[in-house]
Amino acid sequence: MRPAAESDLDAVEDMVADFVKGHPAEKRHRSRSALRAAYFGEAPVANLLVATCDDRVVGMGQWKLIYDMFWGMYGGEGGWLYVRPEFRGRGVAVAIVAEICAQVHRAGGEFLHGGADEPEVASLYERVAMGRPTRECYISAEAFRALGELAGQSPRTIVRKLPSPDLNKVPPRDRAG
Repeated sequence: MRPAAESDLDAVEDMVADFVKGHPAEKRHRSRSALRAAYFGEAPVANLLVATCDDRVVGMGQWKLIYDMFWGMYGGEGGWLYVRPEFRGRGVAVAIVAEICAQVHRAGGEFLHGGADEPEVASLYERVAMGRPTRECYISAEAFRALGELAGQSPRTIVRKLPSPDLNKVPPRDRAG
């Protein structure tokens, strides 16, 4: 287990391409320069870790420091946990999560927050973690842009002009000019 390096970008891109299969974003172009900037640029968005076996990158996970206002403490937000299929069932995922916990603790955190959609990963988490039923949502594409354009208007106007959820699947329209 080690922090990811720029030299791992090929392996990370390869794992992301497998990870995204079956997801609505599967066909979306992902920029290597954006990936590089996100983890190795001037303002990294998170700490990216990789698991290796015989010098091959076989898994990854990321974390970022967060603050929980209800509990009044720092913690970590974990995400993008992935292990190559041929290395699953060997404890690689749990080793990545353990390393993330150790790093979050060293950074002053007292908890790790994350989640999973896949039943096999969720069962791993539920062996050690406490969960709550949630309703995780996202807003993106044209809906994201349209909602952002409503900023500064009255709450009543914003509610009346909320974009349709279908616009989350529509590329944002050109707003130039």
